[in-house]
Amino acid sequence: PPERAIADGQAALARRDYPAAEGAARKLLTVRGTPRATDAQLLLGEALAGKRDYAGAALAYNDAYTRGRTGPRAPEALLGLAGAFTSLNNKREACETLDDLRSNFPNLRGALAERSAESRRRAGCR
Repeated sequence: PPERAIADGQAALARRDYPAAEGAARKLLTVRGTPRATDAQLLLGEALAGKRDYAGAALAYNDAYTRGRTGPRAPEALLGLAGAFTSLNNKREACETLDDLRSNFPNLRGALAERSAESRRRAGCR
């Protein structure tokens, strides 16, 4: 079931077993119409970023955002996308993505707000 695949992928991420996390995400993404597609895309982005495949991670995070622009995980997708851009040394794109995050989700709190601020510092955004 999708919940088990996500849990297995998250456990693999925690162990830094990025190939296993990627495999769990890709397996779930082959299931048409799965309600956990956004979660699988985010998992894929995290796994690819862990493998230092930042271009692939950027695509996965962008797909996650596209699938759920107004969903609860959209800010995470934008943060992941900005991080991938920063790792690719595309600071302008990272800052534009973080600006989009700020304008689309102005009330971020807690860990997401902290991650956003840290991402802005890493990318050198104004």
